[in-house]
Amino acid sequence: MKSVSVYAITRQQNMEQLQKLERQLSGREHFLRLREWELDSMRALVKQLELHMQKVSALRFFYSFQIPRLGKEFDLIQIKDEHIVNIELKSGAVSDEMIKKQLIQNRYYLSVLTRPIYSYTYISSENRLVRLTNHDHIVEADWESLCDILGRDSRDYQGDIEELFKAEYYLISPLTDPVKFLNKEYFLTSQQRDIRRQILRKIRAEHSGYFLFTGLPGTGKTLLLYDIAMGLSDRRKVCMIHCSEAGKKWEILHERLHRIDFLSDSRLLDDGDDGIEVIHDGKDIFAEYSAVLVDEAHLLSVEKLRFILRCAGDRPVIFSSDSEDMISPYELDRGNLHVIEGLPGIQIFRLTNRIRTNAELSSFIQNIMHIPAGRRLKEYPHIEVVYANDDGEAANLLEDYRGRGYWYKADGGNSYGSRNVEPSGGVDSLVVVMDDHYYYDEEGYLRSLEAKDKANVFNVRSLFHYLNQAKEILAIVVKGNPDVYAGLMNVLQGKREKY
Repeated sequence: MKSVSVYAITRQQNMEQLQKLERQLSGREHFLRLREWELDSMRALVKQLELHMQKVSALRFFYSFQIPRLGKEFDLIQIKDEHIVNIELKSGAVSDEMIKKQLIQNRYYLSVLTRPIYSYTYISSENRLVRLTNHDHIVEADWESLCDILGRDSRDYQGDIEELFKAEYYLISPLTDPVKFLNKEYFLTSQQRDIRRQILRKIRAEHSGYFLFTGLPGTGKTLLLYDIAMGLSDRRKVCMIHCSEAGKKWEILHERLHRIDFLSDSRLLDDGDDGIEVIHDGKDIFAEYSAVLVDEAHLLSVEKLRFILRCAGDRPVIFSSDSEDMISPYELDRGNLHVIEGLPGIQIFRLTNRIRTNAELSSFIQNIMHIPAGRRLKEYPHIEVVYANDDGEAANLLEDYRGRGYWYKADGGNSYGSRNVEPSGGVDSLVVVMDDHYYYDEEGYLRSLEAKDKANVFNVRSLFHYLNQAKEILAIVVKGNPDVYAGLMNVLQGKREKY
C-alpha cells in the first residue's frame, strides 16, 4: 500500500469514482470502504491546512492503514526520513482520556521505525486540534506548528508501508520476552481484549466458573492467559500451571510476579522415579489462590486434569489450549479436552487472528495435516518441498539449507549433522525432514506408522507444533516417501488426489 494525496481524495465526486481513485493511488488489493464522516473530517482538515500552508496538494499520507494480522488501524500517517506524523480523525466530541489512550497506543506501534513521532487528533465538529506531548498529556495544538512539521524538507517514504510493519514486532510472549511483559510493553488485539473482558467480568461477579480459549499456534493464547492472570492478581494470588517444559523461561516471571505462583504439571502426580518432587496430597494445593490458570492444556493427561479440577474446588479455572482440529483424530489423545469441554457452564472462546504466525505458512501447515477436498489455488512463495532418495541425499540437501541460514534439529535416529541451539519463540527459516514413517490415509489426513501401530507416540501432532515454529520461511525434505511427497506437492499446486 502506497501513500496518497489527501488533497486529491478530498475533491468532491461520487463515492464510486472516489473508491476507484483511492485504490488507484494507494495500490490496495481491494477497494476500501470509505466512510462519509471520515471523508468530511478529512475535507475539514485539508481546508484548515490550506489556511496555514502552501502546496497542501503535495502532502502524502498513508490513509486508513491496518497492520496485517493485528487489526490495528491508523487514519493518517506521514512517514518521512526524519520524522513521522500521525493524525487521527474524529467527527464528534470524544474525551481527552480516550484520545490520549489511542495516541499512546499508536505511538507504540510506530516506534519500531525509530524516528521522532508527532501525534495529533483532529475533531472536525469542534474544529479542535490536539496533540500528545512527550509526557503523555493531551494539549491544544496550533496549526502553524503542525504545518511546519508536515512541510519540512525531508523525503517521503515511497515504498509499501506493509513492508515496515510486522506483527511479531509487537505481539510478545511472556515466556520469551519476560522483561517486555513485565514492563507492559504490549497490546492485546480487539479479540483478545473482548475475551479478557468477558472472563474477568464473570469471575469478579461470581468468583467461580470454567473457561477455555483455543486457537492455532501464534494466536496469542499464552499472552492473553498471562494478561488475565495479571488482572486477577491485583486482588489475590493466583496459580499458573505450565503443561510443558518451560524451564528457565518463566523463572524471571516467578521472581518478579509475587502474586502469581508457577507450577509445572510434572509435579502434580508421580509419573515415575524421575527425581521430580511431586504433590501427593492435593486437597490444599490451591488453598491460598483465588483462581487457577492452565497453559497448554492440550498436553495435560486426563489424570492430571481431574487432579487439578478436584483440588480447585469451586475456584475459577481458566484453560488455554492449542486448536488441533486439522490433525487426524487417530493421531490425538483428546480425552482431556473432552473432559474440559464437558465441564458444567464452561465458556469456550476461539482465537482466530493469527498474530506471530505467518498466514501463508499457517495455511500450508494446516492443509498438509488434512489435504482439503477440491482444488484451492493458493500461492506459497516462502515454502519449498524437495525430495531425497536416501540418507546421503537428505544430508546434502540439509547442508545446503543450513548453509543458507535455515534452522534444523536432528530427530532421534534421523541424525543429519550436529544439532543447532534450540529456538526460543520460533525461528525465521526452518527446515524439517519427513521420512517414510508418514503416510496419508483415505480421508487425506497425514498419519504416522507409530499411531497406526497404536504406540503411545503421536508423531503427526509433534510435527504440527514443530512446523509452527517457522516464522517466515519453511522447507521440507521428504526422504524415501514418494506418496507423501506427492501429497505435499499437490498442496503446493492446489490439488487433492485420492489416497
